[in-house]
Amino acid sequence: MTGPALETFCEEVNGGDAIGSTLLFQLLNLSRAMVEQRRPWMLLRKTDTSKTVSASASSAWNTAISLASITDFNRFYETDQNAPIKLFDGNNRIEEYRQVPFEQRLAYKDSPNTFCYNEATQTLYLNGNISFGGTLYIDYIRDSGDITNDDASSWAFPSWSHPLLGFMAVGMHKGGIDFDDINARMSPDNRAQAEAIIQRLETLDNAKQQSSFRATDPYNEPGDGYRSGAINMNS
Repeated sequence: MTGPALETFCEEVNGGDAIGSTLLFQLLNLSRAMVEQRRPWMLLRKTDTSKTVSASASSAWNTAISLASITDFNRFYETDQNAPIKLFDGNNRIEEYRQVPFEQRLAYKDSPNTFCYNEATQTLYLNGNISFGGTLYIDYIRDSGDITNDDASSWAFPSWSHPLLGFMAVGMHKGGIDFDDINARMSPDNRAQAEAIIQRLETLDNAKQQSSFRATDPYNEPGDGYRSGAINMNS
């Protein structure tokens, strides 16, 4: 649904009573952010390759790399299997970098394959010597951006799930801002409908995440052995 379509949906869920446009879109975007922050959704994962670095003979710990141009950056995507930053020479050489606390940057300044990130200034610092020049592959979770009252504005999630934002927004409105006895009875049902849709989204996302690992070796799964045709079976 577009922004205007969501606004109409909310009005109808709200029994035909309009909610002020400014308030409504604040509630819709609060709902959007609450859903997006629940987990590292597959469709919010993204890789930036706009930053390059050169080899350095000494530690690059004080060389700032601005990430301000990555306008949809929310947070780094890191798992036990995945370092959030990879330095790639364009052929076969890769160096992985993992994050350490910015407030301990002096302690890690000479530690290779680590990086610090200053949230306040959106500035990245690689620690230790950079052994070769190349492109930084920065894996991150994106912010899908605010929904606005514009026909070109929509949510990045599947269209069938868009009503959940309306149910959440109207539920918050009825349960607090426009509270009365009748609305108070309707608010829990609105929120229950939203939660049911979120659970279906999570089921879909679980399937997508599992699919991404089917061709790889098992990770911390004793007794399962290697899957037929798994990548790096003998490494």
